[in-house]
Amino acid sequence: MKQFEVVTVGGALKDIMFYTDQAHVVKNPKDVACQKLLAFEYGAKIPVQEVFVNYGGGAMNVAVGLKNFGIDVAPMVCVGRDSVGKEIYSHLKSLGISTYLMRVDAEKKTGFSVVVTSAKDKEHTIFAYKGANDHLEIFGLKDFRTQWFYVSSSNRKDWAFEFEKITRQTKRNVRIVWNPGERQLREHEKMVRFLPEIEVLILNKDEAIELVEHHAPRATRANLESPRFLLKTIKDMGPQKVVITQGARGVVAIDEREYYYYESAMSVHDKIVDTVGAGDAFSSGLVAGLVRWGNFNKALKLGMRNSAMVLYRIGAQNGLIKVKL
Repeated sequence: MKQFEVVTVGGALKDIMFYTDQAHVVKNPKDVACQKLLAFEYGAKIPVQEVFVNYGGGAMNVAVGLKNFGIDVAPMVCVGRDSVGKEIYSHLKSLGISTYLMRVDAEKKTGFSVVVTSAKDKEHTIFAYKGANDHLEIFGLKDFRTQWFYVSSSNRKDWAFEFEKITRQTKRNVRIVWNPGERQLREHEKMVRFLPEIEVLILNKDEAIELVEHHAPRATRANLESPRFLLKTIKDMGPQKVVITQGARGVVAIDEREYYYYESAMSVHDKIVDTVGAGDAFSSGLVAGLVRWGNFNKALKLGMRNSAMVLYRIGAQNGLIKVKL
């Protein structure tokens, strides 16, 4: 039977990245869960300064990050029977990452994304075609053992049915780190049902606000802007630990003892090249620290350091720390 320290579940795709100085960041104060917009002139032909091609997807990015820390990891992903799928397979193989849990859907195309980045402030918006990623089924749970699952977002209509297959593994002392996505937040009632089974829940601040708005409808705007209020409210929904990422403001977290944590972002703003993949880099550092040390505070610090290093390089998998823990 195959043995892994971590299995990552989610997306694997190809990233096409555009840089342009024609992007405008627009404040959107009327929507507390969507406070900034990336805008372009309507109907214009936008010049692009640079184009880069890389690989991405939550499960793939985190798997690469974990492998760099010496963690025995396998991504559970789905690709199409096409040239891009073959590229992803070869890429994982070249890094020494197991493809045991990689599946091919002959009827779907491999996912890809177009990443539009503002050359001015290096912030980005991603247009993602999920393709075969949306047809990933949780499989083979009797054929391997793992200590941890890292589960990223899913756009499947029946995502809850698939996710429940993983949460059943907690009966075998398997721990789950969950970084849910748009569909999970939209179907928040289903999402909340799983939270008592989660070891670590990772959200960005907008996602945390959206979740709390649904389950604490009387919360004031001041409440929703308070990290401690968000952390405690979400912690009371059941997860052992909650982490809220805040971009340039670092991360805040709460553990099972209701101790609060704050890790500031490293001061690299004037050196930032690209912010794509910073969240996945944080996740891989956090999970690696938990697997190797079991210390939440040290794991948060490692996650922040890994996230900062990615900002210096183009692409979600470049710049990641490479050191065996």
